[in-house]
Amino acid sequence: MSGLYRRLDEWTRARSRLEYALLAGVITAMTALAVGAVLGEPTAVEAVTLGATMTVVYYAFDPNRTG
Repeated sequence: MSGLYRRLDEWTRARSRLEYALLAGVITAMTALAVGAVLGEPTAVEAVTLGATMTVVYYAFDPNRTG
């Protein structure tokens, strides 16, 4: 299992700044939508807004920057 995690981690860190931010935003939006659906309140607008916000935050602060 740790090998799979390591490969996934290396793959995500190899993405460009924009690709990483978009990936984080899409995963956030999908997760928010899934949680909303499970709780019986699917809120697509809020999920998309949260995903867009996370994309901007990840792009602005660049968590993969070394140094």
